[in-house]
Amino acid sequence: RVVCARRVAMSWDAMIESLSTVRASDAESSGALSACAIADHAGNIWGQSEHFPGFNADEAAKLNELFADPIARASEGIVVGGTRYVFLSGGDDYGVVRGKKGADYGVVVKKTKTAFVIGIHGNNLETRQVSAHVEQFGDYLAGQGM
Repeated sequence: RVVCARRVAMSWDAMIESLSTVRASDAESSGALSACAIADHAGNIWGQSEHFPGFNADEAAKLNELFADPIARASEGIVVGGTRYVFLSGGDDYGVVRGKKGADYGVVVKKTKTAFVIGIHGNNLETRQVSAHVEQFGDYLAGQGM
């Protein structure tokens, strides 16, 4: 369980449900992520959506390397659930990385002190919308000491 700013206990399931819905900047429209998860830096999943493809220790290690040196590791892409996404931008510790798979799918990963917040989206959402949402969610976790 995670404690929210109002000191209300929030389960991982509730957090994943909240992470799954992306609100557009006009606050009127929204879309759903194809899949999302919160995992630790060793690859252990704390919470995941129904269609999340998985995440393992090797993928977590590669993400840690990408965040540590994005220029040297960018050509390796971002791998989540066995799917390789072309690295688009981002990096550095406690930042965000963005990737794309063809024209239809993208991934955004926010790194906090203890966790990765992972959002996978289809062409129903733009990467910039997902990035802002995933980053905000990661910032919330960081504010909770995570």
